Amino acid sequence: MTDSLEDASTQAVDVRMSRLLPDYSVPDGHFDELRDPDGTLRPVWHTFAASETDLSAASCAQANQRIARQIDENGVTYNVYATDRGSARPWALDVLPLVIPSLEWAALERGLRQRARLLNSVAADLYGAQALLRDGLIPPALVFRHSGFLRACHGVRPPNGTFLHVAAFDLARGPDGTWRVVGTRAQAPSGLGYSLENRAIVSRLFPDAYRSLGIQPLSPFFHLLRETLSAAAPSGGGAPDIVLLTPGPYSETYFEHAYLARQLGFPLVEGSDLAVRHDRVFLKTVSGLRPVHAIFRRLDDDYCDPVELRADSALGIPGLVQAWRAGNVLVANAFGLSVLESPALLGFLPAICQRLLGEPLETPALATWWCGEAAALADARQRLDEGVIKPAFARADMAPVFASALDASARDAWADRIGAGPDAYVVEEFLPLSHAPVWQNDRVESRAVMLRVFLIADGRGDYRMMPGGLCRIAGADPGIVSGQRGGSSKDTWVVAGTPSFAAQSPATSIAGRARTREPLGERTTSSRAAENLFWLGRYAERSENSARLLRSVLSRLTDGGALSASMRPAFLRVCRRQELLAPLEADDTASPEREASDGALARELLDGLFDRDEHRSLRFNVEQTVRVAGAVRDRLSSDNWRLLNRLTQLFAKWPASGGHLDEALEVIDDALVSLVAVGGLEMAHMTRDQGWRFLSLGRHLERLQFIATTLEDSAAAPSADASLLEWLLELSDSVLTYRVRYVQRPEWQSVVDLIVLDVRNPRSAHFQLTKLAKHVRLLPNADTGDLPGEVDRLIAACRTDEWRGEGRGLGRERTIEPLLIGVERLAARLSDALTLRYFSHVDDRARVTVAV
Repeated sequence: MTDSLEDASTQAVDVRMSRLLPDYSVPDGHFDELRDPDGTLRPVWHTFAASETDLSAASCAQANQRIARQIDENGVTYNVYATDRGSARPWALDVLPLVIPSLEWAALERGLRQRARLLNSVAADLYGAQALLRDGLIPPALVFRHSGFLRACHGVRPPNGTFLHVAAFDLARGPDGTWRVVGTRAQAPSGLGYSLENRAIVSRLFPDAYRSLGIQPLSPFFHLLRETLSAAAPSGGGAPDIVLLTPGPYSETYFEHAYLARQLGFPLVEGSDLAVRHDRVFLKTVSGLRPVHAIFRRLDDDYCDPVELRADSALGIPGLVQAWRAGNVLVANAFGLSVLESPALLGFLPAICQRLLGEPLETPALATWWCGEAAALADARQRLDEGVIKPAFARADMAPVFASALDASARDAWADRIGAGPDAYVVEEFLPLSHAPVWQNDRVESRAVMLRVFLIADGRGDYRMMPGGLCRIAGADPGIVSGQRGGSSKDTWVVAGTPSFAAQSPATSIAGRARTREPLGERTTSSRAAENLFWLGRYAERSENSARLLRSVLSRLTDGGALSASMRPAFLRVCRRQELLAPLEADDTASPEREASDGALARELLDGLFDRDEHRSLRFNVEQTVRVAGAVRDRLSSDNWRLLNRLTQLFAKWPASGGHLDEALEVIDDALVSLVAVGGLEMAHMTRDQGWRFLSLGRHLERLQFIATTLEDSAAAPSADASLLEWLLELSDSVLTYRVRYVQRPEWQSVVDLIVLDVRNPRSAHFQLTKLAKHVRLLPNADTGDLPGEVDRLIAACRTDEWRGEGRGLGRERTIEPLLIGVERLAARLSDALTLRYFSHVDDRARVTVAV
């Protein structure tokens, strides 16, 4: 009876899968990740399909749409980020995971941990005794002619003897099902963040299968990474300060850098954020120079230090290598490890492993011949003639670059690729890649796959492997698996057995270390981060102001008679001040009342609305908002970023030839909703640290300036009729407040009271001044001259009864102008003072060092 039930269940699964896989086939000579040679589902896939997961074509199509939407909302990209003219290329993720059995993974982990230990020992020898070179186990030319071997690193002994803190191996499965190493990533391996994001998305698509298979989680790996770096950092017994070093927002993997920084809790910094003083590294913060004890870098060796490495690098930190060499900062990974990435090294590792570790190398690598010697060259020639070596490659960063190992031009090109001299080229075995099911073209197809796995040093001389990895899928070219050449990715599921990863504490625990950190709730804020947050506040507020102004103007220009003759001059002045309309020529004496018709003005506003070259256009300001937000992405929540990403999409879809007015108003309305939501998230969710304070300063300054200039331009109107005053209330988002409070038609004095003088109105000038006074005094090492006193004087002026008399007509309108002019000048002066004091450091006076 039990056998009958099992047979029926197996048949049901087979029927379900056959409906999903009518066109699925794997080319001859390639391993099938889905089916056994006899055509039956492999056990892990049978369990996957036997769960309550819906695997119909319709369900997969819907899941694919959800993935695309999630990636779009999260802004997951892999390319040049936030370029001026190009949109970010979305990360590509397949619906179906790559599932690996527990026993297979355990064997793979054992071999790769051994390989990581071996590579760390090789690095220690190359930059130490160099016995491997003397004994002929590695040809000297392979090392000394490799651009990644850094003589400046010779003799350095990093903490715990660990050179390789994070290792990555690119794996491919041959026709016999054996995993082979086809590449090593030892300098600054990428892919960790994308692996975690893939898991976060795909695990939600198939929760039943995820539970049925008992998939191992990834989070313990990142916990151990954070603890290991903290334990090894030379902080003198105190809690270490660790930063994640990125090339910046224009790096192709910047999303991952920000994602990792947020996951690990490390400040995301660029080279310009760091400085070296007396062989020690410091972070330039708004509070002064703060010691840095460890750097988790995503910047290649050459660019890290213009003094000792690449002299023309504008991304590095002068003196960093010397600070590392002196043992005052941990750099992970250590400098000089790209020499370990040379494909030529693979063929020498079995003998090296026997020498250094006293055991055979467990996990095989792609068969490789280094042709820098006559014997190897003759062997390669023979193997080419016999067809053992084929002139094609399946490495993640290679293309078919030559047809024969003896072709001179191809040899030189290949030498450039591996960073070696013209005599040190490599020939590799051709390996038919395994195929896995992929959702493509509205159906399941088979595509070639490769897998990148990650290991971290545990501080005890061993490594731990993340139970998963970054699986890459071939794109249009079935023989090339490369992120640079299209294709997609998969989440990698490791079935639970004996846990392949244990989140053990590092050798030196940081528990109990003295923690002399900033006050509770504070967070280190670099000067660059503070500047970007300041401008994020300004651009976001500027975008909101522009959107409100455009909506109010366009709706009136298209509503017959709504733009009265009395408010037209003020309307034109405000639009020109905000550069929504072209300024009048110097010799243009035409009366504003006789200018273009309402229809022509509406068309001019629409033409400039989405022009990204106009610095006051709504599109430009929104794009600048997203740009500066991207530079501090590690400080923004995922919800905040989704809103900002939606803003970008609103304008990206606008036709180049222009659209209709109703469409424009719909975009403006949607933009306003998102902008208001962004501001709400800032208030509700951001920690009140110095970064938030600079963001708030930017918002309040921009809002203050807008209030002052708008009221100035309106105060000069011939008369303050109700339509003009209603418009001013609308621009300041104060219509409802006015109606509830005054229950009457708008009057000039009442409008001024609400928009300028009322400290309870969050859209008033008085309110902005009080916030600025508070924030400026709470800034670290605050020294902005007489500006705090000027703010106080303007606040006192707002509180006097001078502006609340029985004003009549034009006299009252004109008397408010000196206050508005003073407010506008203050906003400009305060912005300049903050820039000089905290961002550019031009007026840097004896800046203190923050002790920890």
